[in-house]
Amino acid sequence: MSLQNLTDVKLTKTELRLLEALINPENRYKSITDICKIADCSRVFYYDCFKKKEFVEVYEQLSKDLVKQCIAPVINAFIKEAKRGSYQHGKTLLEMAGLYNEKVNHEHTGKNGGPIEINNLSEDEKLSIIQKVASRNKRNKE
Repeated sequence: MSLQNLTDVKLTKTELRLLEALINPENRYKSITDICKIADCSRVFYYDCFKKKEFVEVYEQLSKDLVKQCIAPVINAFIKEAKRGSYQHGKTLLEMAGLYNEKVNHEHTGKNGGPIEINNLSEDEKLSIIQKVASRNKRNKE
């Protein structure tokens, strides 16, 4: 998406100037005050823009597009390092390609790291343990 193709969203000229200043890589390390000077707007205007859903959506889309345009050299650098034997770079590339998924063992234990003792528990206590284990499993998968 380019700033010229924002036909679906109606932004003011000042909002467009602010977007241009925000997505310009040369302004990456500049303060909000400096960004506002470049866009010829106030800090209040800046913060008000980020309260608007439409402005934030456009900003996020433009930011994603900018990253997509710059990703090829990063991937090439990762490939180069993986070929040199870097385990971490190779692992990351395989994960990105969906060819590697680290399996994590989520073992559940009872008192002092031993097995969960259920022989002397009531039905309610057993149900409570089962619910806790299921809840932990669900959180770990998310």
